[in-house]
Amino acid sequence: MSIGIWYGILDYMASIAIITNAFVIAFTSDFISQTLWKYNHDNGLSTYVKGHLSTFNGTILNSVGEEVLDTCKYWDYRLPGGETSLWWWKLKAVQFIFVVVFEHFVFTVVRLIDLLIPDVPEKLEALIHLEDSFAREMMKEVIEVDLERLESMRNRIRVKKKQRQKYT
Repeated sequence: MSIGIWYGILDYMASIAIITNAFVIAFTSDFISQTLWKYNHDNGLSTYVKGHLSTFNGTILNSVGEEVLDTCKYWDYRLPGGETSLWWWKLKAVQFIFVVVFEHFVFTVVRLIDLLIPDVPEKLEALIHLEDSFAREMMKEVIEVDLERLESMRNRIRVKKKQRQKYT
C-alpha cells in the first residue's frame, strides 16, 4: 500500500526545497565570494573587506547643519560612477554555476539513495509473496471443490432427466 498522490507532492516539494537551499547558500553567504576572492588574489582574504567596499562621494549634513562633501563606504561591488563592477558580474556567474552544480549533486545523491534503499524491506516482501502464494493455493482448492460439486450436480441433473424421460 502506498501513500498515493502524496508521494508525488512530497517529491515535488523536496525538489523545490533543494533548489531554494542552493539559492540561499549561493546568494546569502560569503562562502562563494570568499572562495572566488582567494582564487583570484594570491594574498588570501587580507584584502577581502577592502575589495568589497564601494565608495560614494556626496554631500551630507554635519552636526551643525552645514552641507559637507564626504565619502561613504558601503558593502557592494560598484565603481565610483555607480555602475556595477566586473567583479560583481563574475561573482553572479559563479553563484549561478554553484546553484546548478549543487542542485545536480544533491539530486544525484537523492536518486542514488532512492535506488539503493528499497521501498519495501526484504522480509516484508518475502511475507507478502508467501501470503500471495497461500491465497493462490486456497483459491485453487476452492475452485477444484466447486468444480467437483458442479460436476456432481450435472450428473444428478442428467440422471433426473433420464428418469423423467422414462416416464414420459
